[in-house]
Amino acid sequence: MPTAPPVLRSGDRVAIVCPARKVTHQELEASIAILTAWGLEVVLGATVTAQHHQFAGPDELRRQDIQQQLDDPSIRAILCARGGYGTTRIIDQLEFSRFADNPKWIAGFSDITTLNCHLLALGHESIHGVMPLLFNQEGGEEALESLRRALFGEPISYFAPSTHLTAWVALPAS
Repeated sequence: MPTAPPVLRSGDRVAIVCPARKVTHQELEASIAILTAWGLEVVLGATVTAQHHQFAGPDELRRQDIQQQLDDPSIRAILCARGGYGTTRIIDQLEFSRFADNPKWIAGFSDITTLNCHLLALGHESIHGVMPLLFNQEGGEEALESLRRALFGEPISYFAPSTHLTAWVALPAS
């Protein structure tokens, strides 16, 4: 059974990193304000605003940035700014022994699912959830609240109404 990292508390430090595609500081302003309003101290990784083609810096910079946040015991959560493509290029060079001694929440989806799956294989929970680039997306309030509740260890419930679907399959005449 996977192990959950400790829940966040007001005053905790969280890092925003870009292990995949690039973002601008302006694109993250809303997320920084929201995280600060939640009582968190936001640390921006070296990959925030870095550029190398479509990536947030060359592979080695992205690897170093996420490794630094994985290893830093003062960082209690890592939020991946966006997905895209690039995490798969660095996942095999990341080292998780220090992380295992001091697990923290890692959140993201899309390309970040590679990292989520790797953590699960190592026995750690992570969050497949909304990323900072999308924090101020219209209609995304429920996703953002779900992320906040997960990070702070508050109860989360979902309701999915049942549906009655009939599938029709046309088979070729033989």
